[in-house]
Order: sequence, then C-alpha cells, then structure tokens
Amino acid sequence: MYYIGEEEIEALKKLFSKKKLYRYNANHDSECDLFEKEFSQHLGVEHSILLSSGTNALSTALLSYELKENDEVIIPAYTFVATATAVIQAGARPIIVNNDSRLGIDLEDLKNKIGPKTKAVIIVHMDGLAANVKELKDFCRNKNLILIEDVAQAMGGSYEGIRLGAIGDAGCFSLNENKVLSCGEGGIVVFNKRENYERAFCIHDTPSQFNPHQKSVYQNIVPFIGSSMRVSEIQGTIMRVQLKRLEKILSELRQRKEIFKNYLKNKVVVGYSESGDCGSSLHLQFSSAEEAIEKAKVLREKGLLFAPVTARPAHAAWKWIDLLNRHYLSNENTKFLANYHTSQYLPTIEILMKIIKLDISLDWTSADVKEKAKLVKEICGEC
Repeated sequence: MYYIGEEEIEALKKLFSKKKLYRYNANHDSECDLFEKEFSQHLGVEHSILLSSGTNALSTALLSYELKENDEVIIPAYTFVATATAVIQAGARPIIVNNDSRLGIDLEDLKNKIGPKTKAVIIVHMDGLAANVKELKDFCRNKNLILIEDVAQAMGGSYEGIRLGAIGDAGCFSLNENKVLSCGEGGIVVFNKRENYERAFCIHDTPSQFNPHQKSVYQNIVPFIGSSMRVSEIQGTIMRVQLKRLEKILSELRQRKEIFKNYLKNKVVVGYSESGDCGSSLHLQFSSAEEAIEKAKVLREKGLLFAPVTARPAHAAWKWIDLLNRHYLSNENTKFLANYHTSQYLPTIEILMKIIKLDISLDWTSADVKEKAKLVKEICGEC
C-alpha cells in the first residue's frame, strides 16, 4: 500500500458511527455501491463488482461466460499462481503459453496451442507493464475467443489511452496489500455487457437474489447457485478514499521510473505501452543469466534491492505446475492428462533469467532516485 492516512481513518470513523457495515443498504447507496460506480466511471466501463480477492475476480469473470468442463483457457507462463487456480476454480483447464521479451504473451506460441476446446485467453499485465492487448484482442475477435485482462499488478495503467481492464471482455483487479491501491485484501471485476455483470453478481453473492433491495440487479437472467464473495462496507469505504489517490500515485511512480530510464536507456524492459506503464517497478535486461545474477548481487550489496524476476516463489509457471499436475492426477472425474512440464516453458525461462527487477518506492525523493540511478548506471552501464 503506497499511501494510507488520516483520510481513511476519518472515513472509517464516519462509517462506524453509522453502525452499518453490511454492504446492502435499504435507504441509499452503500459505500460499496458508490465505489463500484466511481470505479466504473474511472475505467470507462459499464459495470464493476467489488469482491473478496483478485483470484475470485478472475474465476467470477470466467464463470460469467458459462465455461464448461474440459474447456481450455490460455494463460501466460509468467504470472502469479492465482491466474492458473482461477481457471481451475471455474472448471476449466489452464493452457500455458510462453512470454516474449517484453513480458507479454508470445502470440506465435499462443497460435500453436489453441484448439477446439479453447474458449478464452487471459492476458496478464505483469509488474505494472501493459501487455500486447491490441494484437491479442484482434486475434481473439477473429477466433471468437473471450479475452480477460488480469490487471492485478497494473491498476491505473493504460494502452493507447484506454485503461487496462477496459479493453477485453472482462477486467480483473487485486486489492491486496502490495498492489497500486489496496484495502488489505479484495478484488474488482468489471464488464460492459449487462448479462455477464448479472451472472457475476449472482456468482459472487448467491443470497442477493433474495434480498428485496438487490432484486433489481437481475433483469436479464434467472438467478442460480453461486458463491459468497461479497465484502463489507469497510473495504468500500477505504477504496473510495484510495481511488482518489490513484492518479497521484501513478504520477509519482512514473516520475521516479523516468529518472532511471534517462540514465539506463536501452537496458530497461519496456512493455507494450510506454506511456501507460504504471511505473511501479524497473526491469533491467542483460545479455545472459549469469550477468543478470552477478549484477543483481552487486546492486544488492550496494543497497539496491534488485532481484531476478524468477526469484519470486509463485510468479512463473515452473514454480507452480506441480500443483496443477497433482490436481489433475487426484481428480478421478477429469479427462485431462497431467502433462505440464518445465521444458515447455524454456523460452520464457531464458528470457526471465536475464531480467532483474526493482520495486520503485514513493519514499524515495527525486534526489534519492537520481543517486540510485547513477549508481545502477555505474554498475550496469546504460545500454
């Protein structure tokens, strides 16, 4: 969480004085209702749902499209494990494709791995970088595939002036403590199509169909059995304050990253929308894995906490594919074979092993950043 302060405290005091923490309110819009409207307006979409996690946002989005057993969903090799587990929660099978040098999905590998069971593609905007949404959107449209954006790590980012999450058929966000905006834990799922919104609302809160104040949600569908993923007014209250800070946070992150980029030039990994980069992290690419590891070690010794992007425990396929294999081996009803293997993702491993990453802190002043950038350039060179 980049900022939290008196504004959140005052807003929560006002909430607690009302003694009403349940999100559905008979008399007026709740804090959750208001946040959903404000977030939809910010993103430029029709519908938003605030729910309990980014993982649940992904699974709810997939379920709103009524995936069937044995349906396949394409996901990238470089992503947090939640992207894969959400597909399984939706009853489908994740098909993992390699990433390219800009950390987007490798479109050629995607073309090789789609088949008659492929129903959806999840594009992941990792580490604040915009992925290759335009070519993937065009591809999905031509193949009649659902495109879902995982924006857990890139809230506020954009591509050609359009907010990430508003480009695909659904957008999914995380509000975990280490995200751009946070209420400790939570998620958001967004849609433009009313029918998907209604299904998602029922999926995230089955009893809402019996609530006299929520029956108006269901205009186009017959409600069904879903789950329970709703949040309280506490999250809605915090997020209304947090959302007002988003542009300030992004502006300050981008200013700091721009200083690094000015010093380091072509060493910096750039996503598919340089102007839409959140600025939350800095990626440096080297000619070999050995050089990347060596430079990261020297930089850490100097107090700059760079690390190989592969160092995180659950953010790449080879870190969690054994979990998928165990799942399919233990599921007697599935027709899938447990055939995930690290060798399938060697192109992504080769790319990621050459990249080191630094999280950008808003505690650094401009002078701090310039000093750090000079030091990185001294150790790593600029190109």
